[in-house]
Amino acid sequence: MFTLPFQIPEAPHKIKLKDSIFSIGSCFSDNIGDKLTAHKFDVVTNPLGILYNPFSIFKNLRLLLSEGLDPDNFIEAGGVYFHWDTHSDISGTAMDSFKALLEARSHTSRQSLTSANWLIITLGTIYVYKHLESGKIVANCHKIPQRHFQKLSLSQAEIEEDFFQTMELLRTINPDIKVILTVSPVRHIRDGLIENNVSKATLLQTVNNIVKNDPNIYYFPAYEILIDELRDYRFFKEDMIHPTEQAIQYIWERFITACLDPDAIGFISEWTKVKKSLEHRPFHPDTNEHQRFLRSTLTKLEALSQRVDVSGEMELIKNQLIR
Repeated sequence: MFTLPFQIPEAPHKIKLKDSIFSIGSCFSDNIGDKLTAHKFDVVTNPLGILYNPFSIFKNLRLLLSEGLDPDNFIEAGGVYFHWDTHSDISGTAMDSFKALLEARSHTSRQSLTSANWLIITLGTIYVYKHLESGKIVANCHKIPQRHFQKLSLSQAEIEEDFFQTMELLRTINPDIKVILTVSPVRHIRDGLIENNVSKATLLQTVNNIVKNDPNIYYFPAYEILIDELRDYRFFKEDMIHPTEQAIQYIWERFITACLDPDAIGFISEWTKVKKSLEHRPFHPDTNEHQRFLRSTLTKLEALSQRVDVSGEMELIKNQLIR
C-alpha cells in the first residue's frame, strides 16, 4: 500500500446535477471548477482570475454583490492595464476595453452568485501584500517590484470575521446558498517553507472553527488528501509544488463521493464513457464500423440530452456521419 487512506465525512447536503455552482479562490478552485464543467455542471469559476488570500477572495465576493470593482484600483504597467483586485490574467492593452471586460465579468458573476446553489471557496495563503503608495491590500502584485509593497499576514480572527461578514451579505441576497470550503494543497514556496506551513495551519484552524459554527458549510479536505493520504512527490509536478493530473483526478474522485448525490454520480459515470467515445480519433472515419460507432454514440447523447445540454456534441457527431 502506497497511500494512507482516511475516511472523509460526507457532506450533509449533496450537489445535484442541475445545481448551479460558483467557485472562487486559489488555483485548486480552477481544478475542481474545470472538472465540474467538463462533466456538464453549471459552474462559474474565478471570473476575475485566481485569488490566493482570504482578504481578496472575500472582498471580491462583497464587491461583486454590491457596487462592483473599485474604479480607483486600475493601474498601468508596461503598456498593459491591470486592476489591483484581479489576477494578472485579467488585463488589457486599452483602458476602455479592459473596463468593459471587467464590467461584463462582474455582471456575469453577480448573476451567478445571486442564484447559485453552491459556493466553493479555496483558500491558498494567509499572506497579503499592501501597496505602500495607495495603502491598499492587493490581490496580485502584477510583477511590480516588491519594494512597492509591504508583506503582511492575516490572523485567524481577521479571516473568520471577514468570512462571516461576507456570508451575511451573500445570504441577504441568496439565503439558501450552501458553501464548500477547501484549503489549497499547493505550497506557496515564495513565502518560505516554514511560513507556508504556518499559513496552512492558520487556514486549517480557521476553516475548522467556521464549519463548527455553520451547518450549511462543509469542509472538503483536498489539502489532507494530497499532503497526507497520497504523500509522495510522484503526485507533484516537476516544480514539486503543484499536483499532477493523476493527483487532481484522485482528489476529484474523492470529491465526487463526498459531495455529489447518487444521481449526479451516476450521470458522471455515464458521461465519462460517452466523453471517451467523443475523444476517439479513427484512422479511417468512412468505414462502416466507425459509422456504426458514431450512430451508437449519437443515440447515447440523445438519451443524455434530456438531462444536460449536449447539443454541441451531437452536432459534432452528425457532421461526421455519411448520409
